[in-house]
Amino acid sequence: MKTNILSPKQHAIMDYALIGGMLVLPSLLKLNKKARLLYAAEAALLLPYAMLTRQPLAAKGLIPYKTHGKIDPVNVAQFAAQSLLPAFRKSRKALLFNLAFTALAGLTVLFTDWNEEA
Repeated sequence: MKTNILSPKQHAIMDYALIGGMLVLPSLLKLNKKARLLYAAEAALLLPYAMLTRQPLAAKGLIPYKTHGKIDPVNVAQFAAQSLLPAFRKSRKALLFNLAFTALAGLTVLFTDWNEEA
C-alpha cells in the first residue's frame, strides 16, 4: 500500500492552507494573545519558505523540494514542542488546537511523496 500520496503540488496546497490556518484560526477560536502571536510569527517564517521551495505553486523555486522534505519534520517537532510553552499549557483550547495542528502538519509530511520531481 502506497502511503506517500501527496504530490509536490498537493503538499504545497497543504502548506499554504496550514499557513493560512495559522493566521486565521487562532483568532477565530479566540486563543490567548501569546498563542495568536506565536502562530502569526510562525506563519510569517513559513510562508517565504513555502513560496521559495521548488514546487508547482512556488513564487520562485530556490529551495530544492527534497531539502524542504528534510526541514518539514523539524517544523513539526517544533510545533509539538511548543505545546510545553505556557501559552499552550495554561489553555486547554490552545493546547488542543496546537496538538491537532501538529498532527495535521505531521500527516502532511508523512503522506508526501518526497521522491516525486517537483
